[in-house]
Order: sequence, then C-alpha cells, then structure tokens
Amino acid sequence: MKIRVLVCCDESIMSAAMRALLDQQPDIEVMGFTTGRESAAAVAELAPHVMIVVAPALGFEDKSELAELAALTKIILITKAESAHRSVEALCIGVRAVLAPDSSADDLIHVLRTVSAGATMVMPAAARRTLERLPQQGMSRRSARMAADLTPRESEVMVLLAQGKSNAEVAEKLSVSMATVRSHVHHVLRKLGVGTRAQAVAIAYETGLMAAIGRTAEFRGQEG
Repeated sequence: MKIRVLVCCDESIMSAAMRALLDQQPDIEVMGFTTGRESAAAVAELAPHVMIVVAPALGFEDKSELAELAALTKIILITKAESAHRSVEALCIGVRAVLAPDSSADDLIHVLRTVSAGATMVMPAAARRTLERLPQQGMSRRSARMAADLTPRESEVMVLLAQGKSNAEVAEKLSVSMATVRSHVHHVLRKLGVGTRAQAVAIAYETGLMAAIGRTAEFRGQEG
C-alpha cells in the first residue's frame, strides 16, 4: 500500500519541488496540496497517512492548528528550529517530526517513510544534541521516580523510542514480537501519563528522564 501524503505549503516553487520529489517515489502517492488555512478541511477530506507542513504555511507559533492536524494524521513539520525547546513543544502537541529547511531530499523521504511506519519522532540533529545535554544539568525528582517505575525492558524500549525507532525496529533490536513491543509501549505511555510516543520522548528529554534511565540501569547493574 502506498503512503498517502498531503503537503501544506504556501510557496509555489517549494510546492513544485516537493511534487517532483515525491512523484519519483514508487511507494508514495501525493494526495494534493493545501495551504495553512485550508489544511484541516483537506485532511478530513483526503485522509492522508502523513502530512508535510512547510513553514510559513504553519509554524511553531500555530500550536492550536498543528495540534488539531496532529489529531487527524501524522505531521512532519519543516521549519527552522529556533531552539531545542521549540522542537520539544511541537512534539508535545503531537507533531511526529521536525526537519530543518536545509535537510536533504533523501532525509525527507527517509523521515516520511519512518514516520509512516510509526516512528516516535525526528528532530534536527542540533536540537537533539542540545536536549541530550540538558539532563546533565540536573535530574528532577519526577524523572527519578519515572525511571524507577519503568522495568528494565521498558527502559530499553524508551531509549529506542527516543532514537526514533519504529515498532518493527524495536522488535528486531530486542528480539521480541511486535505484540510484545506494543505492550511495552502501552505500559510506558501509561506510566508517563501521556497519549503518544512523541509526547513520551519529548517528556523524557525535557524532564531528564533519559539521564535518569541511564543512572537507574547503572544502579541495577551494581545490585546484580
């Protein structure tokens, strides 16, 4: 089955370039193009698997619109990442991926396929590196409690989700079934009090949970 893609873009030249790129992919079907103001209606009518949103049609400042779209389909947002926190905010409202405008065509196609397959999230490399450093500045009590509440296997799953792995990739990495992965993901979301994998990853970075998971793993190893 082809990946049904809708593009939200206000710039004609960018839209034409996007059409040319996507039409070359045998597994991708372009459902159409829309603008920011018409995007929700277009998603409801065309039911795409993935929607590529190119700023300034919609951007970080359009949180309510992006949240509405994210409830309907998987969103890839192409915009300049003003800060790592802005990328986290986008993920927290349900956006599946944040890409920089200077990302390569190959990167976009890879992210599109990965998001379609159920990957947790993708963000600019610079933003991710910044987020990975944030927990080193201090680990909150909340993150410590969350890390302790996760089982060792759930912690492994959380780390893989943070790397943007799909269920299939997690299953292969851990040598378990897809059903087992889905069960672990369900438990992780429940324990973190979130509804989506992207939100789980965003919270894991923002609260210092990723660092807490590492410290908990070290402690468990010492106990053993």
